[in-house]
Amino acid sequence: MPESDADQSLSHGDGSANSLRALIVGEATDAESVGEKLAAGGYEVLHAPPSDAVRAAAEFKPSLALFAFGAREDEGALVASARRLRFTPETFALPLVFLFRTDERTLRSAALNVSADDYFALDTPRAEICARLNSLFWRAEAGRRAAPVVADQLSEIDNFLLLLDAAAGEAARGDSFGTLGLVGLAGEAARAGERDRERALAAAHGFLKLNLRRVDAVAFYGPTLVLVYLPRTGAATAQATLTRLRAEFIEPRTGLDLAAGLASFPADDDKIEALVEKAEIALGDARTDGSPTRVVAYPARDGFTTDALRPAPARGEREGDAREADLLKGAVGEAPSRASSTPGLREHERPARAAGMPRRLLLAVSDAARMAQVNLLMRSAGYEVRAAFDGQQALNLLRIERPDLVLVDYALNDMDGLEMVKRFRKQSGGKLKPAVVLMLPAEREDLHGEATEAGARAVVDLPYDPVNLLDVVRATGGD
Repeated sequence: MPESDADQSLSHGDGSANSLRALIVGEATDAESVGEKLAAGGYEVLHAPPSDAVRAAAEFKPSLALFAFGAREDEGALVASARRLRFTPETFALPLVFLFRTDERTLRSAALNVSADDYFALDTPRAEICARLNSLFWRAEAGRRAAPVVADQLSEIDNFLLLLDAAAGEAARGDSFGTLGLVGLAGEAARAGERDRERALAAAHGFLKLNLRRVDAVAFYGPTLVLVYLPRTGAATAQATLTRLRAEFIEPRTGLDLAAGLASFPADDDKIEALVEKAEIALGDARTDGSPTRVVAYPARDGFTTDALRPAPARGEREGDAREADLLKGAVGEAPSRASSTPGLREHERPARAAGMPRRLLLAVSDAARMAQVNLLMRSAGYEVRAAFDGQQALNLLRIERPDLVLVDYALNDMDGLEMVKRFRKQSGGKLKPAVVLMLPAEREDLHGEATEAGARAVVDLPYDPVNLLDVVRATGGD
């Protein structure tokens, strides 16, 4: 492809070919050459030393940042500056590109740990640079358009059940160990407005995914919690890791506070439902005002401890590879050790929901329009809503969720709402806890008695009246 053709194809996703800005970070003389190539391709270019990258990005507002790795003595500073850009809220989504003079395993490891978007040579021809960056922008734009808004994202299953299945499989084998964690907002952050809570939790969700380096290790657990799974990690290591990540997340974010509750298998249990519940107990303790630590591990029983079980050393921490360890230290930081001071808690001593925390409601509705309407109504009334779009999805969630109330539409895609209630009762061992409210078509009065017999606490006629629906939900849920 002629270089002029490559240049003409440049776009920032909004069709403006000359709106691109490139921040080039590095002291290497090769960075000047890259800047000249980009300038010839229509970019506005700014050079900055590693120590000034965050300030330069805030003022210049670049379309992407490129890190020019030339002199070896600059590597640590460059990796650290890339990491600061990645984990600063204003530049969290900024595409990052590593440019190498020599392709080495150590630098590839650092790029991976900083979640660099691309990695190529400093002497790459201009036409190829332009083509690769253009492709990067298209990927970013496609991802932006495909991503749901925060409220929709938080009500989706995400990879929630997949994550739990993986943890359950590990726990059931009995020859492995791991830790589940529930991460939520704490302090004033937990009592902020709904939209602020959502944005804060979405930021924490993305931050944890980037730092834990496994997309399938983090999932939304309803609109106010994030579920984290650390395989082959004991409670002490998990606690140290999340303590470090919490400190890094809240440091640049005034007014934000996170808390995490941990439960490990086989130390605490080998059943996934019990582990989630014990993580909730630990989270409740972590959220308590005056808690000595915001990351609390559920106390192991019978003297079992996984402290002696150490995960395999991370790449770059192997003996004899000091340079890679130093580089990765800049990419992922160090994990300080902090012991838990959580008092012993027995399962029946599970604390009550903290004052000011929203009540949880599982909403099972297949019709998209009705789901959106009822979801908005419940959330506006202060409920934390977990959405299920068919009966089986709701039943799966109820195996591990502990909502205060279940609100079920009759017209579900895979089964009717009455059948779902019956299956839930059987799944729960003959009891319906939490309480269930069933929405039935007004003309199906014949189903009211069957719904009551199945265990539904209340019935609401469809089409529903919003005021009446809220009254019934509040009365049934004990609000």
